Amino acid sequence: MDGAGAVVVRVAAGPDHDAAELASLARGLRRELLELDVAAVEPVTAADLPEGAKGLGTMAGALLVRMGVTAGLRKVVEAVRRWAARDAVRSVEIAFGDDVLKVTGVSPERQEQLIEVWLARHGSGS
Repeated sequence: MDGAGAVVVRVAAGPDHDAAELASLARGLRRELLELDVAAVEPVTAADLPEGAKGLGTMAGALLVRMGVTAGLRKVVEAVRRWAARDAVRSVEIAFGDDVLKVTGVSPERQEQLIEVWLARHGSGS
């Protein structure tokens, strides 16, 4: 990805999370993503979902991240990975078109391998 475009990032609810907790988690992740050089990070509306988006389920906890000039997909994924790693029960899905990466529940080494494969599919080497 050349820095232009958007991805949908969705905080997945655990079995004990209600809508208010999910919204709170999404706001926390949004604050961190705004620290990157992104054009915008906004709650997802039905109109924002990429055509053919799969695996997103409900829009609750979903954020649309529009990449800035220098921020690329890798920076967004790394920020999401750091945020999710702070709590073992956190789970986040990142959708680029209909390709979804789930960030959670595996060893850091395996998660890094999965991220690298996913990023390679989208030409994000930086």
